[in-house]
Formats: sequence, C-alpha cells, structure tokens
Amino acid sequence: MTVDEILNEVRSEFSRRKFAAGLAMAFIDFLTSLNALGQGFTSYERFLTAFPREAKTRSGALANTLIVQLPDGTTKSIRPFYNGIEQLIRATHHRLDFPSAAPHATQAWPDYTRWIGGMVSAEVADVIALRDRILAFVLESLPSHELDESAMTKEAPVFLLLLRQFDFCARRGEPTGAAFQGAVFAYLRADAPHLQVEVRKVRTGSKRVGGIGDIDAWDGDRLILSAEAKHLCFRAADVADLEGFANEIARRKAIGLVVADSLEDAARSSLKDKGLIALSRDEMSDVVALWDPMKQRIAAQSYLYYASHVEQNAVLTARVKDFIASVTPQ
Repeated sequence: MTVDEILNEVRSEFSRRKFAAGLAMAFIDFLTSLNALGQGFTSYERFLTAFPREAKTRSGALANTLIVQLPDGTTKSIRPFYNGIEQLIRATHHRLDFPSAAPHATQAWPDYTRWIGGMVSAEVADVIALRDRILAFVLESLPSHELDESAMTKEAPVFLLLLRQFDFCARRGEPTGAAFQGAVFAYLRADAPHLQVEVRKVRTGSKRVGGIGDIDAWDGDRLILSAEAKHLCFRAADVADLEGFANEIARRKAIGLVVADSLEDAARSSLKDKGLIALSRDEMSDVVALWDPMKQRIAAQSYLYYASHVEQNAVLTARVKDFIASVTPQ
C-alpha cells in the first residue's frame, strides 16, 4: 500500500471516523520512535517479527491497544503517541471538532494494520511527508476555534476605579456627603439585585419619609439590610449618634451597615457590640475588585442614577459622567 493510497483512505475514513486521521499520524510517530521505518519490512506481519505484539498489559489485562515488545525486552504502546496527536490538533491548532476519544481511537487500530504495512515498506521521507499531508488535510477540513485576540478588549473595572480614584469631597454646588452616599447606594444596588434598594437625598431625614438608614434594602415589606453612609473617619465618639439606627435594626432583625471612608478600631468594636457591621471604603473596594465587568457597570450606572435622579444635582452628575467616560474611553 503506497503513501498516496493511505492518504486517500484517511480522507475517505475521515467523514465517519475523524479519529482515523489522528491514528494514522500516531502510527507514524510510533514507528519513528521504534526506528522501524526504512528497515526493509515489507508488511505489517514482517514488522511484527521484529516487534512482537504484546497481548496483555503490565497489569495482566488483555491489551485492547497496540503494544509491542522492543529488542531490549521493554514495551511501547501506541496510546501516548495518539494522545500527542490529539493534543496537537485540538490544543495547538484549536480544531475542537476533532474528537477527544483516545481510548476509542486506539482500540480501533486493528482496522488499519494495512496502513502500518504500507508505512514500514515506504521510503522514510515519504512517510514523514505523509504525516504533514494528513495534518494539513485535518486542519483544512475542520474549522479553527482559535480566539481572535485583536477583537477582544478587557473592560475596565469602572466602579472599582470610581471607589479608589473619584473625589468624594463635595464641590461647589453639591450637598455635603452626597457623593459618598451615592457610592454606597450603588454598591448595595449592584450587590443585592434581588432586593428593593431605596435611597434618599442627603439630609432628608430617614424617619420623616419612612426610612431606617440612608439606604434601605427590602424584601417585600421586610427590611433585610440598611446602611448609614459616613464620608469621614468614623470614631468611637460617633457611635452614640447611631443609637436609634441600631435599635431599629435589632427590632427588625435586619443587617445594619455603617459604611465610612475609614474607621477607628475602637469604633469598629463599639459598632459590633451594637450588632452593626463596619465597612470602610477600602474594604468595600476589596469586595468590588472581585466583581465581573457587568456588575461593575451596573454599579457605575446606579451611581449615575443617584446623582441625576435622586440628588438631581447637575454638578455631581457631570462629575460622575466625566469620570466614567475617562476610565471607559471605548
């Protein structure tokens, strides 16, 4: 059997047994490793006289793949060579339509012993060229699944950048604390999409409008989470101002957050004693750093919503828009 005839059979078999192309290439690598090419063998049977087939594995089980005995008494199997071909086609050349079926493929070797006979009786250069021709045929026949990296961009973590870089100090025309309260609202809105998250303008007075904290998150009529936003270094002396908030949180069996720019250790301890959770801006940033780009985008847009529709403050809205545009130029 000539190398051209082998190639034609590989092409014919490919439509029903794609792995056959890989098996043919594995045969070539296997025979090359045995130095069995160009040795004057005229058939598969003559090849077996030099490299007898092992009928059993090392464990004593019946061998269902091709294993031969070497002159030094060791054995060699076709399986590692097929694994290498499968890796070459699927991983290196990204032809994922080529089957991942090494056990099945290497059990089918008895159907193609005529290929081995043709390979060992052919010129070495022709057999090596046959391997390249089969690979080229496979690559041409199967679509590539390689990613087009030039068409992919990494989306900026917009809300994380906002937390770390945005100036939360009030500018002329902005109410004090609004920029930071908006950030806390946006954080909770993106992190708890299953809850109804409410926020009011700064200095509105939560109790006067039926709220508990600066930002409240509800499940129906039950308060699940409420947060106080403090754009300052929260100190132990500030805890007394949250007595009513802490009592309401305890009464409703809700989660109470105190989110501040930073917190003293003594303040953290006092808040914990009152059943409240302390969260600094840096800690909030650490959580946001784990968010995917879509969640980051939701938070950024929620912040813009707060500035434009809750505070209805043109200065803050313009600053938020400009910042988002600066970190997401696309």
